[in-house]
Amino acid sequence: PARIRRPLVVALSSVLVMALLHRIVPTILLELGLDPTWLYSRVTLGLTWVGAIVVFVVAAATTIVWSERRRFARTKEPTTGVPDTRKLTKTLLLLAIFVVLLALPQLVGSVISEVLGAAAIFVLLGLGLNIVVGYAGLLDLGYVAFFAVGAYFMALLTGADIIAVLGTAEPAFSLNLSFYAAIPIVVVIAAFVGLLIGAPVLRLRGDYLAIVTLGFGEIVRIVANNLDTVTGAALGISRIPHPRIPIIGYEFGLNPIPYYYLLLLLLVLGIFVITSLDHSRIGRAWIAIREDEVAAEAMGVPTLRMKLLAFAIGATTAGVAGVVFASKSNYVSPASFDVFASFLVLCAVVLGGMGSIKGALAGAFVIVGIPSFLQLRFPALDEYRYFMFGIILVVMMIFRPQGLIPSKRREAELLLEGDPDIPVEPESAATDV
Repeated sequence: PARIRRPLVVALSSVLVMALLHRIVPTILLELGLDPTWLYSRVTLGLTWVGAIVVFVVAAATTIVWSERRRFARTKEPTTGVPDTRKLTKTLLLLAIFVVLLALPQLVGSVISEVLGAAAIFVLLGLGLNIVVGYAGLLDLGYVAFFAVGAYFMALLTGADIIAVLGTAEPAFSLNLSFYAAIPIVVVIAAFVGLLIGAPVLRLRGDYLAIVTLGFGEIVRIVANNLDTVTGAALGISRIPHPRIPIIGYEFGLNPIPYYYLLLLLLVLGIFVITSLDHSRIGRAWIAIREDEVAAEAMGVPTLRMKLLAFAIGATTAGVAGVVFASKSNYVSPASFDVFASFLVLCAVVLGGMGSIKGALAGAFVIVGIPSFLQLRFPALDEYRYFMFGIILVVMMIFRPQGLIPSKRREAELLLEGDPDIPVEPESAATDV
């Protein structure tokens, strides 16, 4: 039964996650002046029996309390004159999470901050692809093309050098703009490329759209691999200038912590914009197209224009992620933008829950963040990464097809009959638009 199954699954998952975080949690506890030896063993570096039992009991009890609270909230009669504290509680919780994220690099150090920065770039990519796949229902397998456009144009606009056989050289096209002056230009270029690719292919649907977008993604990579005098071909571009804060003259350099804060700012901005779009007529139009494009068009939704808008916004988000990636790594090459990068981002969106911002965040962290943490401790596991991804996706599609943290609308669409704990409130997005 769900009342037993859910606390059990959450408790076991919490024990597993806490065991995987054995390099992070003890460091945080030591920084806070707490003794981590009761939770993690100094010999095995894993959870102690006491620590595992405590984590299991706390996670199970929290899940039971939360489920009972939700069930009580659904069955409780509305009371007039009593203020609703749920919004205040949610605001305080988000504020607490933001404060923890701000303090996290100072607690875990530069090595973990490097991993968090790499995961944050994929989180930003997941947010952009979630607009295209999760909201508008357009299967885009060439999403990495916009990521490459953002990275390469950032390198060219800021005055990087191409790598030649005999050293480095200036590319055929190059400007010497600052990081902040190049970002708006890259955003416009990424949006234009999104419209340029989307205009001829968005009349296709389903598998045909996926195949064509996959082809466009490979075209962009092959073009970058053949423009010797502009992109450096397979050798790539190096010496990409790092961002700097003009007022105090601080340069980011190779320090991952400033990039972490920059990505955190971009993620907050992206979540705000996407949430606003989701609650607007544009978001309702995207959902209507995803549910039934023919019905949406019959109800007056400008389907082609809305799909182009989704493509352009998704491309813009990927372009911004490419900007940070190029500046952070100081080097770009076609090998960084192969088709597997698109598959990783798509797996993150599907695993987290299509159409859900929280799902995109969780999926990107599971797909990129956790394997990166494991690689620090067990480097040999890296060659089995895609094998494990395949197993995870198969298991998810069987037992939880809606994703880890799905949107309410998507959850209602894929809801399994007979589960009394999930309220079903199907909506018709086409008529609301």
